[in-house]
Amino acid sequence: MFTDDTIRSEALDMLAPTCDVNVLTAYPSEHELVKACADASAILARLGTISARVIDNSPHLRIIARHGVGVDAVDLAAATRRGIAVTTTGSENAAAVAEYTFALLLALVRNVVVADGAMRNGEWSRETLVGMELEGRTLGIVGLGAIGRRVARQGVGFGMRVLAFDPNIGAAEDPNVALTTLEDLLERSDIVTLHTRLTAETTRLIDARALARMRPGAFVVNTARGEVVDEAALTEALLSGALGGAALDTYEREPLPADSPLRQLSNVVLSPHVAGQTSAALVRVARSAAQAILDELAGRRPKHVYNPEAYDIRAARAAGRR
Repeated sequence: MFTDDTIRSEALDMLAPTCDVNVLTAYPSEHELVKACADASAILARLGTISARVIDNSPHLRIIARHGVGVDAVDLAAATRRGIAVTTTGSENAAAVAEYTFALLLALVRNVVVADGAMRNGEWSRETLVGMELEGRTLGIVGLGAIGRRVARQGVGFGMRVLAFDPNIGAAEDPNVALTTLEDLLERSDIVTLHTRLTAETTRLIDARALARMRPGAFVVNTARGEVVDEAALTEALLSGALGGAALDTYEREPLPADSPLRQLSNVVLSPHVAGQTSAALVRVARSAAQAILDELAGRRPKHVYNPEAYDIRAARAAGRR
């Protein structure tokens, strides 16, 4: 079962010869998912939330293959309890997200969106479009995984000093990257860019207290998960001028509500969760998710299993039935 019709057809082509595939529309409701997944052995999940109710009403479900790296849209505890594998697609879209991070950053610090809008309105105003160079500035990276490491290399290429915070690694490996604490990173960085997974520990990691530590006029870029940032606190910091600006691709609530105050701020660049969307990356991710399903249904363990303990639970239950 595909959660939505935005998943590339290459995934469907891989699964169609051996599977009956049901494709829903984007952002299906919980009710729609419960009904659609009643007979599902596998879910390829991109847009929408796979809740405990959906999982518990899918008696034949063996795998939830996420289209991407995050599993926050899946009730992981419910899946694991049922012995259902939850997979991701690893670093298949890491290059796309890292490149888009810098696209957003450059658009923000060089006023590209403002310049474009003014030109389209018939203006020729240069004095208000003085931007900031990246060379010599300090880039703080929160989360030094596959995406964060690429962003670090790009930052070095721009002549930036690079700091990183990641409690899950002991060494940065790249001599141009200095590991430090989150507090030190916030206090020293001109730009803070977020590339951490959403967990209980990282939810609202960038809150009012964290934002208050940042340099006056600093910038925030978020291509990770919207819930990593306290959106209300960020909005207040942008309105007050404490921050110079923000570039956001993800939000606490998606789609971003039409009345969100973020839409009204001139020092914010917004995009609709598209950092990983290049034509090549979408194909790689779709095929990776489809391959995970094919592997699981053929009795092979998929490559990027997020909850390997699900297999232990499944095996224990099978042994108990003998």
